[in-house]
Amino acid sequence: MSQDQGKPQVWGGRLAESPAQANVRFCAGRDVSALPMADQDLVFWDIWTNLAHAKMLSEVGVLNNEEYRQIYNALKSLDPDQFVLDPGKEDVHINLEHYLTYQCGIEAGKKIHSGRSRNDQVATDMRLYLRDRLLHFTGHLSELALAVIERAEGLKEAVMPGFTHYQPGMPTTAAHWLTAWSQALLRDLNALMDNFKGMNRCPLGSAASFGTSWPIDRERTAELLAFDGVEENSLDAISSRGEQEARVAASIAVAMNHLSQISQDLILWSTPFYGFAKVADRFVTGSSIMPQKRNPDFAEIIRAKAAQTTGSLTSLLGIAKGAMSGYNRDSQQTKYLIMDLFREVMDAPLILAGVVESLTFDEAAMRAACNKDFLNAADVADFLAQRFSLSFRDCYEVLSLAVKYSSEESGQLTLGGLQRAVTERGLADQVVLDASEVARLNDAVQLLKEKTHTGAPSPEAVAQLIQRQREQLGQLQEQLGQLKMKLAVREVEALVALRP
Repeated sequence: MSQDQGKPQVWGGRLAESPAQANVRFCAGRDVSALPMADQDLVFWDIWTNLAHAKMLSEVGVLNNEEYRQIYNALKSLDPDQFVLDPGKEDVHINLEHYLTYQCGIEAGKKIHSGRSRNDQVATDMRLYLRDRLLHFTGHLSELALAVIERAEGLKEAVMPGFTHYQPGMPTTAAHWLTAWSQALLRDLNALMDNFKGMNRCPLGSAASFGTSWPIDRERTAELLAFDGVEENSLDAISSRGEQEARVAASIAVAMNHLSQISQDLILWSTPFYGFAKVADRFVTGSSIMPQKRNPDFAEIIRAKAAQTTGSLTSLLGIAKGAMSGYNRDSQQTKYLIMDLFREVMDAPLILAGVVESLTFDEAAMRAACNKDFLNAADVADFLAQRFSLSFRDCYEVLSLAVKYSSEESGQLTLGGLQRAVTERGLADQVVLDASEVARLNDAVQLLKEKTHTGAPSPEAVAQLIQRQREQLGQLQEQLGQLKMKLAVREVEALVALRP
């Protein structure tokens, strides 16, 4: 047998550790993976909505106890993963109705659609699906936020260049940079939690859009499906299909933009030309022709998925834009858009969390980069203005000349360059510097220690920020845990209440 037989990829011989298969699958995407039927993802939820509706019908006298018992036993014994949908029956709803009526021979299966329409049935299925997927994605995003904050803890004194316009700007620290990431992620978590609160209401019972004369109890079905209440107006409950999908997609699109920005940072940091950080071997991919390559494919894929998410959001908003109130078949497409969105983004935070946890920083290279390109020029202008009671603009002009007259080759301000600039601006009598002071001003570590205000990059300020972010994340994770627990308890209560 060849030693290469069974090898999953052609690259990676130069790597010190095997590629993480989760990352390989994430980067390969749909190249070698098939998509399931959309309604296959709804079988579990449609079984639940059928049970809740049938139970309610039995309680209001539309079904008798024996009829409900037959329906309950048939649906509870059904394995959602093994139930094969027949495309000839259009959707999961008719498939399950036919399953009860014709495969199980339950005559009462013909009554199960009393007091509802597929319009409110699919809207309810999608709320249950959204609720589940939203909580999963929120959990994944919280894991990324925690990974970022944990890494920042040990990097408070790891000075590095900060950039504007992709050009060297001012000194900062790796911890300050990472806590910028986590601060954005905390906003995303708050937005996603708000999405959950807004969408956890039940449309079932709205029927085709205009209610029903059957004596239904909408509050009861909402309770049996663990919703917080009903989506009250029956016309709005149907007309707004796709709205909650769009709201969730909007929050995820913003979050994915943040993940894309983090990814771009990592791409640049890990290039040999920056040399600030190294991505662990298990998260890079290789080339089929260039054996030396260590490609950050995960980051490039996340950038593309961010764009794809924005496209899905735009489509979701566009579908509803010109529709008359009531059900329109256009809304069927919203199902595919949100399902594809979740499928594409779900693992992105977890992959990125693994990258951040295993990232290696070259602190010597980062510090050396702070001693080039006159990265301290703005800070020195601030220093001169404060020390000698001058206007910032005058000091800005001094530093413009000092950069010009100092050594471009070394990229550091010199005493001679500063003195020549001060003299040229007519400030020689007011501004007096010596070599030791210029040396201190060329030390990024010393400059950062002067920045102690809230949110600044000094070790002291970042330590306080990390503590606050830990507390915020802890509160959000506690809320998320309580929400999941509450939902789990209510689901168990509902399942018990569904028994005949």
